Amino acid sequence: MKFITSINKIRNLLFLILPLLLLSSGNSLAGSDGFSPFVESFPNGKIDWDSGYFYGTGIGYPHMNKGSKARALKVAQAGALSAILQVASRLRVDDKQTLKDMEREKLIVQIKGLILYEPHEREFIKKGVSPHYRVTYRAPMKGVKGLTKKLLTTLKSTPSSWQNFPEKRDMGESDESLPWLVLDARGLERGSPVNPALFPKIMTEKGETVYDLRGVEEGALVERGMARYVVSDRDHDELLMLGGRPFHLMDLFSPPTVWAEEKRKRKKRGKYIITNVKQVAGLKKTNLVISEGDARDLKKEDASSKILKQCRVIVIVSSPLGGIEGKREGIRNRLSSIEYWQLKIDD
Repeated sequence: MKFITSINKIRNLLFLILPLLLLSSGNSLAGSDGFSPFVESFPNGKIDWDSGYFYGTGIGYPHMNKGSKARALKVAQAGALSAILQVASRLRVDDKQTLKDMEREKLIVQIKGLILYEPHEREFIKKGVSPHYRVTYRAPMKGVKGLTKKLLTTLKSTPSSWQNFPEKRDMGESDESLPWLVLDARGLERGSPVNPALFPKIMTEKGETVYDLRGVEEGALVERGMARYVVSDRDHDELLMLGGRPFHLMDLFSPPTVWAEEKRKRKKRGKYIITNVKQVAGLKKTNLVISEGDARDLKKEDASSKILKQCRVIVIVSSPLGGIEGKREGIRNRLSSIEYWQLKIDD
């Protein structure tokens, strides 16, 4: 009888404390799931490795183009196109190659042929001593019009040594109740961060490949990409509490109706299986190494839910210095002062 009373007290205490913890940590994971996009910044653009877009920006000054705003706009547009091609050339394809490397080795003909860019922003900035146009183009990495799809199509049609192709299978209807794998790579040694790539690998400490391009379904790869790269200010335990397996322990306590309803909503959004990355591997530092035990569990999970075959993978990387927003603003400030993109238009 005393044991049952103690269990009831523990249950009631949990129901009082857990909601407060969730609220204090930022309204749980509603909306953003506790993650923010990882943005890789360059002087002339950026790559959003979460949403799957890359951007290029160009500047055009009227005073450098005979006082003509029309000419300045054309200069900015030309600069944006040049910039987005340069950003694309730096995209890491796998642990060995960037797109520029593939172009140099003639695996692809021209990077430009893989990119379907679109206007993203156009602004005439009057502030400061030099009013100017700033134009940004963006291009997708995911989707049927994305770079990943076009790259795979090109590689399949070009005789080469490239043999790493996904399974020719559509993703099918998306089931939001299925889990996502979250690989927390924030605990790696300083100076050895994970670098995002289009086709990363997950490996064991003994060198066995658990996840690579050849083991995924093509439809899922095109739609989702092989991994989302994000940052988070929540520690490992917070992520476990808010979206991981420990929520299943609540079943032991027969939660009240309100908590059961919250659980039902979480199930619709999907749950996370969270593990740590032990180290990075590969020439480009894109491959993620996990423990042998985690690899065994992951294989079992993939057999039941296709968590890997359907590319339900999220990688948490270390935040860039100054934060994501600081990096974005830094791009703008640098671009406004760089004259490299001030292309002249002939009469």
